[in-house]
Amino acid sequence: MPSEVPIQPHDKRGYFMLPQAPEEAGYYVYGNVGGVSGTGHLAQYAHPFLLSLIFEIEREWQAMDDRKFGIGNISLADGRKYEHATHQLGIEMDIRPVRKDMMTGQAAHCSRFDKVYDRDATIKLLRLFVQHPMVSKVFFNDGKVQHALGGQVRSMIGHDDHIHIEIWKWSLWV
Repeated sequence: MPSEVPIQPHDKRGYFMLPQAPEEAGYYVYGNVGGVSGTGHLAQYAHPFLLSLIFEIEREWQAMDDRKFGIGNISLADGRKYEHATHQLGIEMDIRPVRKDMMTGQAAHCSRFDKVYDRDATIKLLRLFVQHPMVSKVFFNDGKVQHALGGQVRSMIGHDDHIHIEIWKWSLWV
């Protein structure tokens, strides 16, 4: 009998890999592990509550904007440690700032200093996250975004080209 292929890859914790290219999704995926091209999916295992948050926000985002937002690192399978001090619990994810163009994928890197960076759209997207009761922390180094969102977004070294979003740790014990 042939071995069964899982519909959606999952790890021993019961965390699922973020769907990589769902049709009509409001997000795209990017990233790599250890600088190796084509390995970003290996770091996209998420707690089911984080997946629910992603799917809820991407539906709301699609109703507001035609552009997709980029999702990068979440967690390696089984919470193995890698190049991040965080991103082991499946409750943290990195997303990219919104671009003014429709570019997606690995090459769609965007910093708050780039001309293609869309601050207003990034504020709209982050407002969806910070207003959600599961979100506990958001880090991004754009002071104007922080001000617009009433201090719910904070600075952290290295967060000029991506946004760190974390849900409450209580989700691990529910």
